[in-house]
Amino acid sequence: MRFNYFSSGHTPDKKKPGIVLSDKIKFLPLLFLIFTACSRKVQLAPDEYRLHSLAIKGNKQIPTEELEYLIPPAQKPNRRPFNLPVTPYVGLYNFGKNFYSQQKIKTRRDRWDSKLKALPSPVNFDAEIEKKRKRYQKKVSVYQDRLDTGENWWMKNVGEPPAKITEAAIKHTSENIQKYIYNKGFFDNTVVYDIDSAASKRGIKLTYHVEEKNAYYIDTVNYAIEDPRIDSILRLNTNARLIKSGQRLDMNNITLEKARIELTLKDEGYYNFIAKNSIAAEIDTTDYIKRNYRVNIKMLVNSPPFRNQHEQFRIESVYFVSADPSGEAISKGDTTHVSYNNIDYSFIGKRFPSRLLDKKILIRPGQLFRISKVNETNRQLYGLDQFAFANIRFTQLPDNKLRTEIIAPTNPKYTASYNFDVNNINGILGGGANVSLRARNLLSALETTELGLRANLEGQPGLDTTVQRSRELGANLAFNFPKIIFLNKVANLLSLKSPRTQVALSYNNSSQQLYRRQVFRLTGNYSWLKSKYETIQISPFDINLINTPYKSRAFDSILTSEALRGNNLKVLFDPQFVSSISGSYIYNNQVQGKNIRAKFLRIFVESGGTAINFFPDKNKIRFIDRLFPIDTNQRAYFRFVKINIDFRRYIPINSRDSWAYRINVGVAHPYGDNQALPFEKNFFIGGPNSIRAWRPRALGPGSAQGVTVGNRFFQQPGDILMEGSLEYRKFMFRFIGNWNAGFFIDAGNVWKWYQINSKFNEANFNWGRFYKEFAVGTGAGIRLDLDYFIARFDWGVKVIDPSRKEGDRFVLDKTRLGRSNEYYPVFHFAIGYPF
Repeated sequence: MRFNYFSSGHTPDKKKPGIVLSDKIKFLPLLFLIFTACSRKVQLAPDEYRLHSLAIKGNKQIPTEELEYLIPPAQKPNRRPFNLPVTPYVGLYNFGKNFYSQQKIKTRRDRWDSKLKALPSPVNFDAEIEKKRKRYQKKVSVYQDRLDTGENWWMKNVGEPPAKITEAAIKHTSENIQKYIYNKGFFDNTVVYDIDSAASKRGIKLTYHVEEKNAYYIDTVNYAIEDPRIDSILRLNTNARLIKSGQRLDMNNITLEKARIELTLKDEGYYNFIAKNSIAAEIDTTDYIKRNYRVNIKMLVNSPPFRNQHEQFRIESVYFVSADPSGEAISKGDTTHVSYNNIDYSFIGKRFPSRLLDKKILIRPGQLFRISKVNETNRQLYGLDQFAFANIRFTQLPDNKLRTEIIAPTNPKYTASYNFDVNNINGILGGGANVSLRARNLLSALETTELGLRANLEGQPGLDTTVQRSRELGANLAFNFPKIIFLNKVANLLSLKSPRTQVALSYNNSSQQLYRRQVFRLTGNYSWLKSKYETIQISPFDINLINTPYKSRAFDSILTSEALRGNNLKVLFDPQFVSSISGSYIYNNQVQGKNIRAKFLRIFVESGGTAINFFPDKNKIRFIDRLFPIDTNQRAYFRFVKINIDFRRYIPINSRDSWAYRINVGVAHPYGDNQALPFEKNFFIGGPNSIRAWRPRALGPGSAQGVTVGNRFFQQPGDILMEGSLEYRKFMFRFIGNWNAGFFIDAGNVWKWYQINSKFNEANFNWGRFYKEFAVGTGAGIRLDLDYFIARFDWGVKVIDPSRKEGDRFVLDKTRLGRSNEYYPVFHFAIGYPF
């Protein structure tokens, strides 16, 4: 080890005098303070060093990221955004330190503590007093933590203290790294550290040098099991063993194998079996074996002390108790007792149908204790959204019996929620608000009823150079049942597959300068889990009654002229009746908040207007016209078949960075007299979650010029969709949340299925030229990940524009800043990743 003395009294060079700032930029001194405060003299103890950089070198088989996890955060250097030679978080920490007052914090803690102690202790439960007690306790805890750590909220959450380290801490971490590598099968590894104080004036450079040397592999694995019953159980699961001959030795795999054995036995009645007490692993490393870098493993499954075997337990009784956590029902004595199918139910306050709960509880008297049924019961009850959680407790009784209590605090009967969103469409800011009210178990069917209201205001270019606003108002009423309704046989088969039935009614009114559109919709949906990662959804009916009561003269003339050219766009704004049935298959093995290798696949199939085929008149449904008469145009009925396949792949580079790509294709075939799709059933392309170099729905179809009305583009629908995206996601730094960069390439287009005027029409799909009509865009973005949501800012520029003449479609060199340029960068603000 090379050691260079580092002076704790080192002071960096002083900054040169700054430039005098005008009154208009008075905030710059604060920024200067933040970025340079870290250059103040850091107070160091005699055995401390200022840490400038840290590296791990020499490891070849163990990923560096795994070893970095072993280094405590307090032993890591301060963050430097973009690897610049500044540590702004230290400046922010020092800035917050100016506002830290131990005396003020102590005074506030004592004040809240006095309020806490002054609360009365009622004989009966008082929800209001208990609410205050929890609030006061939380306040006392917060201020006590600030006293203990010496940090206020700003220092702890925004800044970070100067990185300091002692050689004792370095040595301890070095030993931990060596032990970790040893447990990975590298018994002969060495780890040394290098402290270099001469390389930087800002602190030491610390390097851990790793030499893994040869790995040891498993030669043989033997199991020695004293209890013959357990031996027979484990022999049935030999294929599930996690340690096998030929594997590199990894102590973590041995730990996981112990956990697997414990879980297997707990699923066969062995309630008291604990791997820590009953399983041992012997690793044979005799000289001969060691010379060949091989080890023999013997797994010992022992019987309990002074006994020949482990005991199996059976369920003696099951009690289910639901209670209002406020305690009001208890004080009123509002309790109902019901016995159903050998389970005793006690409902304190709100009552629930025991017949339906019975299908969600898998634990039964007389059964062997099985941990899988305990976990599944917990999952089923939580999935109902009627209970905050389910706490399943067991009490041991004589003769190896278990008394089971399921304690399930109820969720509030009514809950309200609201959210706001901001969007940027066509460079114009807009936003919206959503308010929803949820009621639980109104129909005594364990269902939830949701009433929602929403309002959106979006920017749209006007017919001239002005900016107009499009307004959207909507309401919906939905009933969600935790079972498949109307189909009893199917419901019984799927009762443990998280089945859902939703029946929903909605109304939407959108108004803009060109037209006003109203949509009434009635839908029914079934869904269930096919497996842990697979979901099946079936919609037996989706009925839409659509009307466009107002169209501007300018827009109406455009529709008329397009109709004369053969474009069937006009029919999309006639009164409409749209019905369909659909189904989808979804595979998704993503884990929220984790950067892992994953994929997403969605296959969607829809058949529209199928019911019309059963009526004599294929162009209308007479009773619909009688129920909803119209004065002018004939109502449009649609028949179509649609399929859409969306595939996404996520490939991690390291724990924070990743590649992601998406392929999205679809075909919709309209048939019947209209030979058109309902507007809402079309494919659109362009926007924040599609080809980001184009505005929302502004690309295509094919190489046709977009339809314009005055100064604005009309949304471009298509019957055929092909698009793909490739994105590199890079972690930059953490401030309040994680700031990530994104670099992307998008390509795709939509086309019309039917020829409009001739086979040379640019909007039609043509096998001889479609590959020349792919639009290509590229760009970059910034994403702020706050855990509970992601704010995304993307800028896209056009690379290939298919609406231009062939041979003149490369437009990247035409990119200019400023909205007056046709190829200026398109900005998108959105919530969440694009895919």
